[in-house]
Amino acid sequence: MRQTPITACLTGVISIRRDTRSLPAETLPPMTAPRPTLPKLTVNRQFMIEFVAAPVPCMGLGLVEVEGSRCALVALHLDRLLPPDVTAAGFAFGHSLYGSASWEVVHFAFEFYGFATYNVLINPSDPVARPVLAKMVETGDYFFFALTADNRVTAFRSAIAPDNLAGLKANLARIQNSATTEAQYHQAVAHFKKRPEPPGPLLTWVCREDTDFLDLTHDPLVLNPA
Repeated sequence: MRQTPITACLTGVISIRRDTRSLPAETLPPMTAPRPTLPKLTVNRQFMIEFVAAPVPCMGLGLVEVEGSRCALVALHLDRLLPPDVTAAGFAFGHSLYGSASWEVVHFAFEFYGFATYNVLINPSDPVARPVLAKMVETGDYFFFALTADNRVTAFRSAIAPDNLAGLKANLARIQNSATTEAQYHQAVAHFKKRPEPPGPLLTWVCREDTDFLDLTHDPLVLNPA
């Protein structure tokens, strides 16, 4: 499994109400390390509402717009608090492909140094996962949101590098042409749970199938760093 170091670029508190008609653009408190400034981040409003409401711990895939460019978004909702020293250190992002000649799933691992490691399996044939994974691999620029039990969110951004996601990049054609069924995906999840590698909880993948979650034009939610 290949790993990419990820560091925090923003921390703050986010409050998402269930009423989409009255949901305002959120304002986050001032950023911490390491970037001195960060532009507005635009995500899909309904995606964030359903993601926050989903049982924890879980993970969702989406898109985020920053400075006119759209990047992949991997959102984590954890059932534990992340201490400030843990978020400041960032985490190691592991990525690999599991499967056989007839099916495959994408495996992500998130190792928060000295704290905890989380895993998730993704069916690349899912209509939300397919374009998000492609965006990750093609641009090498992607965001992570880590929402914790105290409703605090930390945003992390990848460092663009030539070997970023090299393992997934080498298998992009297979990922984009995946025909993995739901039955095969659930079988992979059940097998992984018996002996997770690396050891750690398996997050539930949520906010699947609905491509409206990728629409940043008609249902935007703007996160404004103060």
